[in-house]
Amino acid sequence: MKRTLFLPLVAALAGTWLGIAPAGAADNPQVIRFGLATVGKGGIPFASSSITSLAHQRQAIEKELAADGIKVEWTYFKGAGPAVNEALANKQLDFAWQGDLPAVIAKAGGLNTRLIAADGLLASNYLVVPADSPAKTLDDLKGKKVAQFKGTNLQLATARTLKRVGLQDRDFRTINMDFPTAAAALASRDIDGAWLSSTAFELQKSGVGRIIYDTRAVDARLTRQTHVLVDGDFERQHPQIVQKVVDGLVKTAAWVSAPENENAAFELWAKSGTPVDSLRAEQGELSLKRRYSPRLDEFFVDRYRATVRESRELGLLRGDVDVDGWVEPKYVNAAIDRLGLQALWPAYDADNRPQAR
Repeated sequence: MKRTLFLPLVAALAGTWLGIAPAGAADNPQVIRFGLATVGKGGIPFASSSITSLAHQRQAIEKELAADGIKVEWTYFKGAGPAVNEALANKQLDFAWQGDLPAVIAKAGGLNTRLIAADGLLASNYLVVPADSPAKTLDDLKGKKVAQFKGTNLQLATARTLKRVGLQDRDFRTINMDFPTAAAALASRDIDGAWLSSTAFELQKSGVGRIIYDTRAVDARLTRQTHVLVDGDFERQHPQIVQKVVDGLVKTAAWVSAPENENAAFELWAKSGTPVDSLRAEQGELSLKRRYSPRLDEFFVDRYRATVRESRELGLLRGDVDVDGWVEPKYVNAAIDRLGLQALWPAYDADNRPQAR
């Protein structure tokens, strides 16, 4: 009897010494499911921005998980943030890339998620009118038909912009359209304007549209932020897997932050169907290193606090969100420290100024 008990004990101790998880620990999943709140033209599974989409194309996360035998399943959602929220609520995703407003709405509604990395900062909204339109300002479109993709982070960024100049959504005949539909409606003159992202530059170059307002050029606080989040139950059960996913994202962010990789990054994003010149025009003078810093710093946290506050003012939230408790920076910080990348991405304060180390 003593011999029978002794052997399992030795085996268990050996497993501990060798770093092997003891029996009863949460088993690793065979597949992790990653969703992106965007899709390429024609439904192709590529995105025109984000570290996450580059990590997908470069198999950065798959490489981190290879030793564990874990595969990654990628899904791109035409329905953007609201569609991702539905998939998260139905436990169909473990990780997701999406914008600030949809994530805040879902969190306030009780969805159990954690924000684990920044992935796309300071994105602008562009107000586009038909090329031959006489409109030059926001006031010129009062009472006119203006499209926006509601439920996405463009909706709140648009509301911020209008508030800045003393206008509201009701000052326009607002129509809910996704980006391809809005672009087609501008071309056919069925609408008088549309709030768009990088599509704006394609329309301008082709002679279909003309940009009359750029939010980032006015104030960084009018911009949109995006992130990567994880299902709360998944994080609780598999923190070591979450760390490896973030490791892959941080390594990809470091790759795109290197000037010598800029051309390659834009070529990969262009697989979404958006031309490189449009992507570069949308990027403007903002460096890729700044835009794709994964740090969950004070700038990031303050922008999400503002998203909660402004969403409540607009009546978009059913509850409240404790942003400080929602954001979990330990995974990004651990990856940055372990990879020696502390100097690559300085932390920024709430006013978008780099902080002294």
